[in-house]
Amino acid sequence: MSDSTWLTSEIHNPLAVGQYVNNCSNDRAANVCYQEFDVPAVFPIELKQYLPNIAYSYDKQSPLRCVILVALRDIKQGEELFSNYYTIVS
Repeated sequence: MSDSTWLTSEIHNPLAVGQYVNNCSNDRAANVCYQEFDVPAVFPIELKQYLPNIAYSYDKQSPLRCVILVALRDIKQGEELFSNYYTIVS
C-alpha cells in the first residue's frame, strides 16, 4: 500500500513537507534551501518514525541519507515555502 497522505492538506509528518515547496522567483525569494544530511546512528529511536525513508539494504554500515530543508530565515506559520529548484546538493 502506498502512502498517499502527501496528497492531503493535513500534515501527517512534520518532517516531510518537501512537496509543499515552490520555486522561488524574482518576486518571491527563497526562504528554504536543500542540504544533504546523513542521519547519525545515535538518532533518537522515537523520532525515526518521522524519517520518510525505507531501508532497501541490510548493510548496517551505510548511513541513512536524506535531503533536508533548511530555513534561510525565520518562517512564520502559514507562510509559503520557496526554494531554488536548481540548487546543486553536495
